[in-house]
Amino acid sequence: MPRRHVITLSPSGQRFETGSELLLDGMLASGLPVPFSCRRGACGSCKVKLVSGQYRDTLRSEGAALPSYPLADDELLLCQSHACSDLCLEIPGWSLDTPALAAQARVLGQRPLTDDIVELVLLPEQALDVRPGQYLRFRLANGDSRCFSVANLPAQDQGQLVFHIRKVRGGLFTEHLLPALTPGDRLQLEGPVGACTWQHDGRRPLVLFATGTGYAGIKPLLLTALARGSQTVLYWGGSSPADFYDRAFLDQACRAHAQFQWHPVVAGRVQHVALAQPHSWSDTQVYACGNPAMVAQAREACLAAGVAPHRFVAEAFVASGAQQAQVPPTVARHPTLEKVGPRYSLDGMLAAREHSMRAVAAIASQLQVGMTTAQALEMAARTLQGMGASHTWHPTYIRFGDDTVRTPREGIDPGRVLRPADIVVVDIGPVWDGYEGDYGDTFVFGEHALHQACVKALHEVFDETRQAWGRGLSGRALYDAAARSAQARGWCLERNLAGHRIADFPHALYGQEKLAELDIVPSEMVWVLEIQLCHPSEPVGAFFEDILIGEAGGRVAEVA
Repeated sequence: MPRRHVITLSPSGQRFETGSELLLDGMLASGLPVPFSCRRGACGSCKVKLVSGQYRDTLRSEGAALPSYPLADDELLLCQSHACSDLCLEIPGWSLDTPALAAQARVLGQRPLTDDIVELVLLPEQALDVRPGQYLRFRLANGDSRCFSVANLPAQDQGQLVFHIRKVRGGLFTEHLLPALTPGDRLQLEGPVGACTWQHDGRRPLVLFATGTGYAGIKPLLLTALARGSQTVLYWGGSSPADFYDRAFLDQACRAHAQFQWHPVVAGRVQHVALAQPHSWSDTQVYACGNPAMVAQAREACLAAGVAPHRFVAEAFVASGAQQAQVPPTVARHPTLEKVGPRYSLDGMLAAREHSMRAVAAIASQLQVGMTTAQALEMAARTLQGMGASHTWHPTYIRFGDDTVRTPREGIDPGRVLRPADIVVVDIGPVWDGYEGDYGDTFVFGEHALHQACVKALHEVFDETRQAWGRGLSGRALYDAAARSAQARGWCLERNLAGHRIADFPHALYGQEKLAELDIVPSEMVWVLEIQLCHPSEPVGAFFEDILIGEAGGRVAEVA
């Protein structure tokens, strides 16, 4: 029999065995969610560091052209390497752990909080690592699901999960299943998931917005803030005084914590009440959880008041029951080109997208004139890790000035310095709760007319191309349309950036086709549209990418 080799991964200590197959295939066969994309050695996604052992490198041994990105003597590509002995490999990033999706939980009890709100307490069979602000998905026997925020800190409550669930007229779960649950009954859960999680150093003032049972998602954030001594104000909206079902706890918290206060807002808009108060919005971290109208209006008002975009963290909830018909139907996907994995869900993908959008804004806000590209990349890695990314499915790309005309797979100057008047591309591919969040944008520093014109044209071309998708164009036709749109504005489209699949991590298991080579109309939420523009003669470029999603796309989270 062929000899088997033991591969140890550092720093986790995880192990797997491999024989003559590629290291990448051995890892995937062992169920390890290793980052990879192209399988050709072109992208660098599966680059790792060799700590010890012997291996054979297909790229080097067969005399193939080496990739343009840096590959040190002690680094190898999993997709191009075979083990010749036991190996120890250091995986870049922070973790290869993908959160467990399925979990069984036992009902401990339930009690009414108001006439139409019930507190449900569950105990999972195994402890779940729930971050403050996350939610769980309840799987129903008919294959449907319902999502509810975890309203406590399970680690402080012997692993128990607390949910605040509003009864919805006609709701399958709340009117038919929930009343029949008794202690000892078992429920099938998925998660935890969600992007509205704690991202705060404790020093910045904190404002919390909630409407209705959106308070359930806010309470764990409040508990964390109280424990850390953060200056915190909660604005909770309801239609009547009875809706503030946790008033006793909040009043007691005000007495016990001088830095905390809360405002019940009856039949009004929480953001209007908040903006009438003397908050220092430019230095404030905001969390919002509740109905989509409140979240959208609060975001607009807070950003106008000076809140940094990445410091407004939100989760919007839409009820099912009578309102379910308002949710747009799922578009049928191509059975082979658009396959997704067992973890894939619309809400998971949307949460990852929102998290990545805020991460790009957070990284851009920390860029400073005089910083080198290498320093910017180190800062970006710290930021992504601090925001909860487990790892990245493609390397983070940050490009200053002349490097903005290069594609992500072309080499850059790590010592290039950000100038007072400069143009910068930030492109990230982090993994959040097992979902890929691919997003990138371009930013202008200082006053430079050509840089500003480039970014303006970039977003116009992207928007025109996405609108063309709405008219039923194929992927190939989309990029032809993008090229014409760019040319009409005096810019050139970089065709080597051709869009790609997206899904639960890693999407390359389900498809590696390029969007620009697709002869079908791409479905929503499974493709990333990439647009890179370059000036015809000057070293000025810009990049923007986002998931193809309709204008009405939004989270559907709390349902009945």
